[in-house]
Amino acid sequence: MTLLLLAAGLGGIVFGRLFFAPVPVNPPVLESGTWLSPPRALPTFALVDQDGKAAGPERLQGRWTLVFFGFSHCPEACPTTLALLGTVRRELATTLPAAQVPAVLLISVDPERDTPAVLKAYLAGFDPSFTGLTGDPPAVGAFATALGVPYRKIPMDGDYMMDHSTAIMLVDPDGQLAALFTGPHVADVLLRDVRSSLGMN
Repeated sequence: MTLLLLAAGLGGIVFGRLFFAPVPVNPPVLESGTWLSPPRALPTFALVDQDGKAAGPERLQGRWTLVFFGFSHCPEACPTTLALLGTVRRELATTLPAAQVPAVLLISVDPERDTPAVLKAYLAGFDPSFTGLTGDPPAVGAFATALGVPYRKIPMDGDYMMDHSTAIMLVDPDGQLAALFTGPHVADVLLRDVRSSLGMN
């Protein structure tokens, strides 16, 4: 699928801390993104997770979280990005305690098809620790719009696809947007940037 709204568009719109994983004192220099100083508060949201449980801003507190907007019917960008995030997470797990390894959260831009059960089955193919959020289309749309995440439905021969940003957001343990990584994503580069963001370099 040809993405018409890339992370560059998002980059133009969007520019309980763990005691053993403090936010870096000095702003890190990122190769593939932008560090936000100070971090930005996330808009409120009311969605549901892959188990059908209510999920709000508290889901993004208490640990670092890598957030990606995508959908289960995505033919290329989403599986590629989720596989990359799995690689980054496994690499970090070799040097960090489990509680310090960033969580990965997929927020569906296709809530009409991405029911909790669909998301659960989809994400299990990448990493059982991944979490997915979906919900009413207006609620998803309001949250994405508040974050400056562009997406749209594209009709295709009686069906449709979703055109969306491939940007990855990093939310800090206080539940604030700390960094934005823009594509095209490269595993080694993203790993270095996440390590820098966590104060590991």
